[in-house]
Amino acid sequence: MPRCAPIPVSLTDKERTQLEALVRQHTTAQQLATRARIILAADAGTGVHETAATLQVSRSLVQRWRRRWRERADHPVLERLSDNPRSGTPPTFTPEQICAIIALACEPAVREGVKLARWTHEDLAEEAKARGIVDAISAHSIGRFLREVDLKPHRVQGWINTPRDGDFAERCRDVCETYRLAPERAAEGIETRSIDEMTG
Repeated sequence: MPRCAPIPVSLTDKERTQLEALVRQHTTAQQLATRARIILAADAGTGVHETAATLQVSRSLVQRWRRRWRERADHPVLERLSDNPRSGTPPTFTPEQICAIIALACEPAVREGVKLARWTHEDLAEEAKARGIVDAISAHSIGRFLREVDLKPHRVQGWINTPRDGDFAERCRDVCETYRLAPERAAEGIETRSIDEMTG
């Protein structure tokens, strides 16, 4: 029984030039270069089986990238050769919760009404749960959040411990929403700038 012939791939001169440049560049990731070679071979009329044997990849890989190239015809060359976006694991903590934890680390070290010498990650985790900021959190996660903002409350005494503003939660939501919307606003030509010089 004869095999079904693959749907041909036809490149424009510009697309061919871009793909050839990707293959030649030493900085191109091998995965990307292989995909570019698959499309160039398809344009040259090379069959799926022969392309797979030449590039030492599976036939299913060749078929997949030929199909994706055709499906993404309205995208730029690099996007057509890129993997589909992956959803990933949803974040466990919201930006508001992370901001509240960081703000907690900047308060005087008081846990359940008892004044502490300084905050530890364990104390911050327990106090965050006691205040209802989060339902559950590990000391490791607290440490990760503090490292990301280069905050070391266990090494700081006095100056950074400012009293909590009464409407902190509302302001925190406003700031987080501003950062969330910044990419969309940038696409519309609107700049988002931070002008807060308060180091604490």
